[in-house]
Amino acid sequence: MTSQETDASAGRTGSLIETLYGQHQVVITASLQLANGRFLQPTGFPDIGPCIYRDEEGRRWCLVESEQSMANRLEAVCMREPGVWTDELKGLPVIAVRDPDGNLLTTNLCEPHRCASSYVLDGTIDVGPTVKTMKQLFEEKLGLTQGGDSWPLDRRAALEKLVFALDPGALLHGFQFVQWKFVGLRQTRLLHGRLEAELADEPEVHYGMVKWDAIEPESTREERANKGQSIAAKSRIVPKTIVAWFEIDLLGLKALALGDTEKKFLLGLALWKIGSFLSNKLAFDPRSRQTLPSLRLRADCYLRCKSISWEGDSQTDQVSARELMQALPRHRPDLERLLSEALAVEKDASGDRNSGSAGRGAQLYEGPLVEVQYKRKKKEERKPKPSGGQEESGGDTEEQDDR
Repeated sequence: MTSQETDASAGRTGSLIETLYGQHQVVITASLQLANGRFLQPTGFPDIGPCIYRDEEGRRWCLVESEQSMANRLEAVCMREPGVWTDELKGLPVIAVRDPDGNLLTTNLCEPHRCASSYVLDGTIDVGPTVKTMKQLFEEKLGLTQGGDSWPLDRRAALEKLVFALDPGALLHGFQFVQWKFVGLRQTRLLHGRLEAELADEPEVHYGMVKWDAIEPESTREERANKGQSIAAKSRIVPKTIVAWFEIDLLGLKALALGDTEKKFLLGLALWKIGSFLSNKLAFDPRSRQTLPSLRLRADCYLRCKSISWEGDSQTDQVSARELMQALPRHRPDLERLLSEALAVEKDASGDRNSGSAGRGAQLYEGPLVEVQYKRKKKEERKPKPSGGQEESGGDTEEQDDR
C-alpha cells in the first residue's frame, strides 16, 4: 500500500460506499500529469479543433476529454475482448448480437446506445415457446401501445428494473430509446466525467509532418489508398495542470425504482469504473479491438494519476484509486434471477436457460448471457440518416484525435 492509500483511508469511519451513499451529490477530483513529454494532444472536434475557454478568473482551459468520450473510457475499463465484462465484474449480464451464421456482431457493452441499440432491439430472441424481437419484448414489459406513442404513467419503475436486469451500466451512463415516439423512454446520466487542462502562458505547439512517396507521388486522391505524398500540420498544447472531474448524482440514483442493494451496487460500480480508469487499468476499445492502458488516451497524451479527492454536500476527503475499486460490493444483486424474470425465460430439463445459443454462449462469456440474432439489411433497404442533431443521452460518440 502506498503512502497516498494509507493517508486516504486513515481516520475514516465506516465504509466508503456507506459514507458516499449518505450524500446528495459527490464530485471526485483527480490531479493528473503527463507520463512523458511536456505537451499533449487534446480532443479535436470536427471543423472546430480543440475546445479552449476562460474561466471566471481569466485562466485559459482546454477540454482534453468530453463527457461523451469519458463515458466511453469508463465503459472500456469494464471490458475485455471481445466485448464482455472483465473478470472483476464477471456475473453481470451481457447481450450478444449475432448474425444468422453465428458470427458475433456486437455486444451491448460495445454499443454507444448500450441496450437501446437498434442492433439489440431489432434482434430476435428465443424465449421459451416463441421467438420475438427484443423490441417486442420491451413493448410487452413496459406496456407500450399504439406503436410506442402511448406509455402508461405508472410504468417508469418497470423501465428502470428491466434496464437494470439487462444492462446495469446503462442506468449510470444514460440511454434513450429512439425506436418509439414516446420521449420519456430515456435516462439522463447519473455519472458524468470530464478531463481538462489549464494552459500554460504560451500553450500552443505547432509542427508538421511529411509523407514522401517515390513510386506514385501524384496519387493523393485515390479512394481507400495511402499512396502519394502529403503534408500535414500538428497542433498540441502545453498544460500547466491537468484535472479530471467525476460527478455522481446520488439523488437521481436513489430515486431509481430499485432496492438499496441494487442502488449501492450501482454506486459501487461507478466508483470502480472511476478507480479503474485512474489506476491505468487495461481497457478494451471495440473499434480497434485493441486493449491498452486506460490513461493512454491517444498519441501524445499518456497520463498518470497523482492524487484523488472527493467532495460531498458538506464533507471532503482524500481517497485512492484502490479504495474506489474496493468499494464495489462483494454481495451483488441476484442478476441471474433478475434477468430470467425480465425475459420470462423458460428453462429446459437440464435447468439451463433456453437462449438459442447452441453452445456458443459458454465460449463467449461465463455469466448471464442473452443472445439475439440480427439479420443485416441489404444496402437498398437501408434508409439515409436524418440530418438532425444527436440525442442528448443516448449516444457516446468520441471526438476526432490522432491515434
